[in-house]
Formats: sequence, C-alpha cells, structure tokens
Amino acid sequence: MIWRHAQVIFSSPSKGIRPHIEAIETLGKEKLRDTVMADKIVGRAAALLMLYSVPMEIHAGVITTKARELLEAGGVLVCPNAEVSAIKEKDGRIYCPFEAMVQGISDPEKAYHALISKIKSMR
Repeated sequence: MIWRHAQVIFSSPSKGIRPHIEAIETLGKEKLRDTVMADKIVGRAAALLMLYSVPMEIHAGVITTKARELLEAGGVLVCPNAEVSAIKEKDGRIYCPFEAMVQGISDPEKAYHALISKIKSMR
C-alpha cells in the first residue's frame, strides 16, 4: 500500500515486486515521491524499486539487512517489524530470481528497467 497525507493512493492484490512496478506504471514516478510505502517483505529488488520512486518512509513486515541499508543510504526512514539476512523462496532457495538479478545493480533506475524487462519476458 502507498499513502500520501494519510490517504491510500495505491493498493494491489499482486505479490512480490509486481505491486511496486504497477504503482510506478499507474501513478508515475513523480506522484510516488515523498509517500509512505508498506510491504510484507522487502528485499533488495523491492528496495531498489522503492528508491526509484523516492518515498520518504517504508514500513515492512520483514526486510533484509541489505535492503534496509540501501534505503537508509537513500535517506528513507525504514520501519521494519523484523530484519533478516536473506529472503528465502518457498523451496528454501535463498535468492528469488529478482534478488539474484539486481545483486550487482546499485542504481535504482537501472534496476527498474532491468526488472521491467525481466517481468515482460515472463508474460
């Protein structure tokens, strides 16, 4: 969910990083600036998408240490319920495909375009 001035401006039933991409595509990057975002699980891929939108605050049920560090370095207030070293897939693998894909990317814009390309190729 995404809030601006205590009003929900975006919500999605999608899972994973898709809600972040949907928000960017639906509202545009500028309308997401200085918002408050919430997600159940925030890994590095989600953090890079969030940074691309320049929010002021992130609430997470679970966040990875690398995601928290990335967001805080970008000047975002991070409010997690729990922090873990890695997000595991249901089958026990440590990296989801999107986490592995952005491992060497630190620029939010490059990450956004790489993730968009990957998702479009999966459709």
